[in-house]
This record gives sequence, structure tokens and C-alpha cells, in this order.
Amino acid sequence: METDVKLDIDVKAERYGKALETPEIAGRGKGVLHDIFRDRAFHGVHQGTTWQLHRYGINCKLSGSVYAVTEILGAIPLVHGPIGCSFHQRLTPRRIYTPIQDMPCTGLDENAVIYGGEDELRKKIVDSYSRYKPELIAVLPTCVSGLTGDDIQGVIHEVEAKVPCDILYVPSEGFAHRDRRALDVFLKDFTKAWKDPAKVPAYEIRGCGHEEVMLALVDQIMDDQYDENADNLVNIETFGRFSYGFESELKEMASLLGKMGVGINTTLLSCTVDAIKKAPAARLNIVRRGIRWAEQMKKEFDTDYLRRWFFYTGIDGTEKFLLYVASTLDLDGEAEEVVRIEKKRALQELDKYCKTFKNHVFALFTIGFFFTPYSVKTYALDFKIPLKYVCVDTRWMRAQNVSDETTESMIRGMGELIDDWDLGVELVVNPNLHELKEIAKKVDHVLGERSATPIYEKEGISMIDTSIGAYLFNRIGFNGMLEFASYLTQEMKKQRNHREPIISKFDYDETYYPILADPMCLASREMWSTMWRLRSG
Repeated sequence: METDVKLDIDVKAERYGKALETPEIAGRGKGVLHDIFRDRAFHGVHQGTTWQLHRYGINCKLSGSVYAVTEILGAIPLVHGPIGCSFHQRLTPRRIYTPIQDMPCTGLDENAVIYGGEDELRKKIVDSYSRYKPELIAVLPTCVSGLTGDDIQGVIHEVEAKVPCDILYVPSEGFAHRDRRALDVFLKDFTKAWKDPAKVPAYEIRGCGHEEVMLALVDQIMDDQYDENADNLVNIETFGRFSYGFESELKEMASLLGKMGVGINTTLLSCTVDAIKKAPAARLNIVRRGIRWAEQMKKEFDTDYLRRWFFYTGIDGTEKFLLYVASTLDLDGEAEEVVRIEKKRALQELDKYCKTFKNHVFALFTIGFFFTPYSVKTYALDFKIPLKYVCVDTRWMRAQNVSDETTESMIRGMGELIDDWDLGVELVVNPNLHELKEIAKKVDHVLGERSATPIYEKEGISMIDTSIGAYLFNRIGFNGMLEFASYLTQEMKKQRNHREPIISKFDYDETYYPILADPMCLASREMWSTMWRLRSG
């Protein structure tokens, strides 16, 4: 019986997996050396860099829009603003190791601020096509062009006949940011959903840039089309072809979903312009970030969607999500057997790693966020890691305008879930460096995101970086769990000598790392935080 099922599964995988071979989904073609450099960057060279830059450096809507556009094969971003805006966005946090080379700019100056920059935009659109021959030019206004009130859409309408490519307008002006209370409301709602996933909020992300690009593509680029032979096609929103493990995740998704009888129409935004136009041919969107674009697609093209929430992590969570996809596409019966076989395989593979983990004692250092308790659950129940301490740092929330009430509610909710799941760990809230050092002495290994590595190294705390887990835990499939288990096993075997790199010699502020513990620096940070908290909604 199982042999017959296996043969049927292989046929479906071959049928639906062919999308993986086409450039519409993902192809990058940068070569082996590029892949090695990319993986090395994520594993050691730029520890914490993305997080630090996104929090303290290049952090406006334009930054997210630029990155999102560069995800699309054959598209270029055209920055309509001062040349400084274009220059500083070449190193965007999501692809810090791969500077953006092709990014023209209208170079607005003082005259443009007074008289407007529409003439510069007309010329630059035509010039950009002449130089780069793209399939899509995405016009990205900045704060300056937004304040001058340039009629960008009017200019695009005037020149679109002169360039044989698509032109996209994205409202990327940095000053049009999200409400200052957005994160507080977001965390408050998700804390309620920890115990009851049915209460998870249908939130939207405004001001990140990525969501604005997605929404613009739905409204301006996608075509209404339907393929009667493609009832089981899905679009999958990815975290990007520049993200760690993208290609291996895509390979597993194509294989696993193919066995279930589900084909991948395209991966948004890591695809071609033509694939984006054909996105409405899919029956279902799998959403992994905000939902505004998916709601718009449902409104315009009647494309259903489902969201991969934080509670779908882990072996059981992945199983539930895959069955959820199958149920949405009316494939319940045949998909259940596929998922059962894949889950069984994953558990057998994972067991050999769990036997190693159970002989050690661990502490986990983490920041308080909406997925934190489910990450702890994954470590303790899926990997069978004996966690003795979970140290949660919530001090960063104050600078992000999160209220004390919400923070206390999160900590209380974490404690209750840890008790409900019977994890047997001690929850330590906002420990100082001395306390962390003492905790590290009581365990064999310390796990944590190395966003503050120099601080820990200065205190002699050796840590296994688990930042990679944020990518692997959220994969659509079981292999991400196995990859993390393999990675963690290898890291545990390494001889961890005390390191004292030069960067660890500085005195950093514990709460606002990587800001130095310097009165002038901290005064500037406090001034910025105060102004942000006073900002109207």
C-alpha cells in the first residue's frame, strides 16, 4: 500500500516540481563563489549587522522599497530624490553583503525643491531604460519629492509610450511612516493570541516599504488571468532570494507541495516581472509578512490567501500548516499521507541529534517578541534541548514606544505558556551582564542571537549563535528543522576559547547596543526616542 502511495507521490512531484526549473520562480545564476560568500556572511562575518542597521541606521520606507524591487529579476529601482538618498540605500540591511549597483537617481537639488523635479524624472526614466534595458522600472519617491508634490503618476503616464518596459509607482516617501503606537498594539494583540491562535489579529504592516511595493504590483502590474488546468497552483511570499537558505527552501517546497498535488505558480518577489503578471493564475497565496497585498489580490482577482503564523513552527506546527494548505485546496485525503510520510522521516532524522542534545544543559538568551514563546517551545519539545534558563531582554521595547503594561503582559504570558507546556525552565527577565555571566557558568552551552556579541565576549560569555534559526524555523517544510539541528550539533563540537577582539574593548550601552556608553551618544538617542514617542499617530 505504501509503495503504491510512494509511486503516486513521485508522479505528482515530477508534474508539479517543474516550476523549479524555470526562471519565473527564482534563478539567480551568481555562481558557487557568490553562494559561499553569502552563506559565510550569514554565518559569521556580519553577525547582527542586519538587525543593527535596521534598528539604528538605514531604516526608512525607501530602504524597504529599494530592497523589495531588487528582489525582482529584471527590475531596477529609480530613486526620485537627492543623490544622497540613493547613495545611502546601496547598502540596504536585507542584503548588506551585496551592494546594489544599478540604482539610478534623479539627483534633485535646491532648484528642484523650489520648482519641482518632474522634468528630471521624465529624463531619468527614459535614460534608465536606455542604460539598463530593464523589464520594470520602479519609481521610488523620497521625502523631498513627496513634499514638493511632484505629479509622479502623471509623468509616468506621459513617458510610458517612450520606453518598452513596465513602469511602477511606489509611494515610498519616508515621512509617511507607521503609527508610533503600531508596535505596542501589535505586541498586545499577539500576546492574546499566544494561548488562543483563533484570536490572532489580521494586522497590516505600513511604512516598511516592502508592503508598499507588493501592493503597487497588485494594482499596477498583475493581469487578471485564469488557467483551468491550474486549480492547485499557489503563490508563496518568500523572505527573498538574498536571504539565507532560499534555494534549498524552494527546492523542498517544490518537492513537498508537488507530492501533495500542489504546484508553485511563483515566489513573490523572488521571480521575474512576467511571473508577477501571471500571479493571479494561482488559486491561493501563502502570506508570510503583511496581508494588505493579499487582501487586495482577493478583492481584485478573487485569489484566496492564508497566513503562516508563528504557531506553525516546529514539527507539529509544520504538519498543521501543510494540512491547512491542503484543506484550503480540497486535497485533504491524499495530502495527509504525504505529510505523514515526510513527518515520520523528519522525526527519525531529528532523533539522532536529540540524543546528543539531551546530554547537555543549555541557557537561551533572547529578546522579547511575538514569536519568543514558540521558539522556546521548539527548542525544548522538538529538539529535546534541556533548557535550564530562558533570559528575555525587553529593555529595547521602551525605545520603540511599547508600554510597560504591554511588556508586563508579554512576560506574564510567556511564563504561563512555559508552565502550560511543562518545559521546566526558569524565566529570567532583563538580566544584567553579571547575572548573565553567572548563568553561563551553570550551563554547558549558551544559545542566543549574537546581536550584542562584543558585550558578551568582553564578559567572557561564549555563545552559540542561533540567529540562523529565525530563517530555518519559518521554512515551509521539515528540512529547516533538520538543518538547524545539524548546525547546532557542529557548533557544540567546536572548542570555544575566550575571544577578545578589538571591537569588544569598547564600552557599549547594554540597552542600546551598538551605541557606545558615551553621554553624548546616549543623549542623542534619548532625544530621538522622546521625539518619536511624542509623534502623533
